[in-house]
Amino acid sequence: MTETNAVRPAAAPDRGGERAAPRAAAERIPFIDAARGLAMFGVVVMNALMFVVAAEHLGEAPAGPVGSALEFALQMLFGGKARALLMLLLGMGVVFAWRSAERRGDRPMARMAVRYAVLLVVFGLGHLAVFEGDILTHYATVALLLAPAVPLLLGGARRRPLAAAAALFAVHPFVEAYWPWSQDVAAFTVLVPQTLGFFCVGIWLARREETGEPERPTRLPAALVGAGLAGQLAGVGLMLLGDALFPLVLDAGGVPEPPVPAATALTGLAGTVTGLGGGLFYLGLVWWLMRRGRTAARLLGALVPLGRMSLTVYLLSTALFLAVLLPYDGRVTVAWQLTAAFGYFAVMAVAAPLWLRRFRAGPLEWVWRCLVYRRMLPLRRTPARRPGPAGRG
Repeated sequence: MTETNAVRPAAAPDRGGERAAPRAAAERIPFIDAARGLAMFGVVVMNALMFVVAAEHLGEAPAGPVGSALEFALQMLFGGKARALLMLLLGMGVVFAWRSAERRGDRPMARMAVRYAVLLVVFGLGHLAVFEGDILTHYATVALLLAPAVPLLLGGARRRPLAAAAALFAVHPFVEAYWPWSQDVAAFTVLVPQTLGFFCVGIWLARREETGEPERPTRLPAALVGAGLAGQLAGVGLMLLGDALFPLVLDAGGVPEPPVPAATALTGLAGTVTGLGGGLFYLGLVWWLMRRGRTAARLLGALVPLGRMSLTVYLLSTALFLAVLLPYDGRVTVAWQLTAAFGYFAVMAVAAPLWLRRFRAGPLEWVWRCLVYRRMLPLRRTPARRPGPAGRG
């Protein structure tokens, strides 16, 4: 959901000292856009399930087997994993955008700070006001915290970002268990070390690829699939261990007692490992399938326009859910929640490529870029000129 995180670093010409405009979308990396489109699908579907309380959960309607099975399957497929995938992609995008800004003679840290300050103030806070499940505010805030550390993470040994991620992941469970603030504040702040860790893993992935040998096919996609599966299995194992060590205890009234800090820490660690495993698995799978170039690659290619318009897709989904689901809070069924989400994505899968045939970016992506660069950037594509008839000699 970052404006340049699918653009390869490339030199821009310096015309008499004039700062070059942002690079064209032709340099985008398709598998990153496809992975972002997949992550956005997961985020939108999970948002639809949490936007309102389903009638089945309040006992107002019987739980249908199909709706219950779909809800469980989607939770297993995307719960925590779609968000982790977005964070990994942002970390990769930071490297590409940073290198590109350096080559243009721009100030990469200042540009990154402005980019995410605009995302926070213009889009994030307003969205948070209408939807408590907003990720933009958290996403932008943590990116701003990351900005001063990027030069350190881009220098030195290639494994430095990975070491930073490991340290942040180790800190996160203790922050989640012992953070003293209120639950409302903690719900946002306890995720900061975890999210920074995801960003650092993304930075490591991008650094690993940019220092590789371009002529040799990378083995990283297959390795990510394997590591992702292992991570998810390890996360499930940690959850089962937590259930065994800290079984649920009910008070005299049958109400569950609050978990002890150690149980909360173990749950937090399990969530980190599972989310990271899921993010790595999806990133590696999309990357590997698109490199193979077969039917799966063509199907995943339909996600590329959605990934390029992720900010628009995300915020428009909230507008839809506000109009379609919120008036029926507590009365709408899980089936209707999923129908709204799947229907919306089907419409956007058709609309996004049609829009991008005529325009350079999604409408909200364009607004974001204009605000970041503080000038009106071109939106409509310039039609290619056809060569005229050859002159007669």
